[in-house]
Amino acid sequence: HTPAKHRKVAIILANYPDKDGRIANGVGYDTPASTIAILDAMKDAGYTVGNTPSNGNDLIHRLSLTRRTHELGEVRLLLEEYLKHFALLPAANRAEITARWGAPETDPFVREGAFHLAVNLYGNAAVAIQPARGYNIDPKATYHDPALVPPHGYLAFYFWIRHHFSAHAIIHNGKHGNLEW
Repeated sequence: HTPAKHRKVAIILANYPDKDGRIANGVGYDTPASTIAILDAMKDAGYTVGNTPSNGNDLIHRLSLTRRTHELGEVRLLLEEYLKHFALLPAANRAEITARWGAPETDPFVREGAFHLAVNLYGNAAVAIQPARGYNIDPKATYHDPALVPPHGYLAFYFWIRHHFSAHAIIHNGKHGNLEW
């Protein structure tokens, strides 16, 4: 029932295996161009979509920069906010995540007291790279192991989308992301 101009949509692009050359890949599908088309269709439908990249290559370039340097579209989730959300998970889940990945403040995406997220904002549209479900282990294992608990950076990403960006909808665009597994 939310008017289109107030709706917030997150478009999440897969990154498997976790490296810049694989961002938004899709066999037989131009995910970056499709994402631009989705953003344009949202604008035409009255959604508040800001100044978007001119094409798919520009979109991926911006996301790659955001992922590596956090210079463009810096999106952060403060560690103290993360800890509030994390505390609401069942104790067994918290214990398993901490046992596997360590304390949240040691996550590789934490700098200066905040998780730095690979998200670019275009008005009420967020285009993001789905984080890996694991660090420094076989990428295939992280995607295909349903028993592997996600690291803190992965949870921070989805906590931000749900509680801070307050997305009304999430589009997983392109080849399957790790939520499918």
